[in-house]
Amino acid sequence: MIQRIFAILLLPLLLTSATVHAQSEPNDPRYSEQWALQTLRATCAWGYTIGRADVTVAVIDSGVDMGHPDLVDRLRTDGADFIDNDNDPSDQHGHGTNVAGVVAATINNAEGITGLAPGVAILPIRVMNARGFGPDHAIAEGIRYAADRGSQVINLSLGATLSIGAEEEAVIVSDAIRYAQSQGALVVVAAGNDFIDLPNAIVGDNPDVLVVAATDDRDLKAPFSNFGEQISIAAPGIYILSTMPTYEVYLTSDALPPDERFEPNYDYMSGTSQAAPFVSALAALVFSANPDWDAQQVAQAIRANAVDVSNLSDRPEQQLLGEGRIDPCASLGGAAAGPDDLPPPAAPSRSPGGSRTPALAVIGTVSLMLICLFVILFGMLVLVIRSVTRKPQPAGVSAPVYTPPPVVQPPIPSPAQTIPPPASATAQPAPWGTLVIVSGPTPPQSFPLSGSEIVIGRSHESTVALQNDATMSRRHAIIRNNGQSVTLEDAMSTHGTYLNGQRVTAPVPVRRGDVMQVGQTSLRFD
Repeated sequence: MIQRIFAILLLPLLLTSATVHAQSEPNDPRYSEQWALQTLRATCAWGYTIGRADVTVAVIDSGVDMGHPDLVDRLRTDGADFIDNDNDPSDQHGHGTNVAGVVAATINNAEGITGLAPGVAILPIRVMNARGFGPDHAIAEGIRYAADRGSQVINLSLGATLSIGAEEEAVIVSDAIRYAQSQGALVVVAAGNDFIDLPNAIVGDNPDVLVVAATDDRDLKAPFSNFGEQISIAAPGIYILSTMPTYEVYLTSDALPPDERFEPNYDYMSGTSQAAPFVSALAALVFSANPDWDAQQVAQAIRANAVDVSNLSDRPEQQLLGEGRIDPCASLGGAAAGPDDLPPPAAPSRSPGGSRTPALAVIGTVSLMLICLFVILFGMLVLVIRSVTRKPQPAGVSAPVYTPPPVVQPPIPSPAQTIPPPASATAQPAPWGTLVIVSGPTPPQSFPLSGSEIVIGRSHESTVALQNDATMSRRHAIIRNNGQSVTLEDAMSTHGTYLNGQRVTAPVPVRRGDVMQVGQTSLRFD
């Protein structure tokens, strides 16, 4: 009994000898929708650091909404625009703002979401126009600009091939990447969304670049994600909630069909473009926790501590996701007691510009002293009572373990399916043709064609529904049969429709053996 009392008396000393902070979920109202942060054990990683403001991730993309309330405190003001050649990197497309939020949306500001590295700085660099296209020379200039301004991490959510077939221009980008590496930057590149064994024209002979594939909430390869021996690592990339511009841009405008538009402020996106910034954010956290490390050491910490997901599926591409899915907590050293510098939750009346200086350590210390005093007094009383009225206890009974409630995650699309026509009393017309999937994220299958109009798209209402293809529009293309000829036309899709490699801009005749590409899926007409 004396030993137990002595142990209780030592409890305050043991507790106060280490830094103790509360580990809790942020107060950002849509944090519960960020399934990827739950999978990545973000709160554990934040127990080491939420990132330092002197660590910069350069987001080389379509720009960033410089006034977004969840980003404004994280944005450096010395960004650049290599499309209009000025110093205003404001986003006119939407993609870059979404990527930036994955990295560093502000934590505990009672606003929207949080990024994986909410304490680091973002250097916004615009290299894509309002339609989401950018020349290689702009990308190369952006990379060099980021390196010259001390960016520790450079995020390229532009697809790892960047310019397939443009070998001379690709050299411009690869040379810029090597220059950035010589300045100490870690370059992170999205693997691309073509569901192919990656033909990496940019970083194939540069093993120090981290090439990122995408996974889903079950750690399976995302249906659209590229794969292959050149993949370095994987990260969540399906239905990722992040920031969107607060003003109208291409992705939120009526330039797109209503069912293809994104919401302003916040919306979900899927792609390796969303997976790459999780890796960039993790790299920034590792740089923050280890300021003396170089880029190769940071990359090694990320690779060596990845979760092996190769055995989760029998599909061969599951074994071609590099070292596996990132584990921020493990990369930073394992589980921690709580966020080291997590800012306190914002009060409802707090102005957006209010101070965010952490006060958690002081509050925690005072509270801890009071708790320890209570524990000592209460513990001594309990021990005295038990010494008088002790009853035998069953051996080997462990304390109950708290299990947090399951996180509600956004739905993952179901496998591709064909919606049959409504049943009727009359016989259905005989098929006049067949569409056969020859490549893409959906397993090979055939679709019999009947009737005068065939709609191909991601919507379950489409005649040929290909829901595994995240880049396909809900109504992507239409095949028409007037009894004399068969034609193909684009249905105002986001990424276009192609027939035998040529973009379809008006109805074109289709012949047996022709191959059409919709999104990332190729179909042969038989």
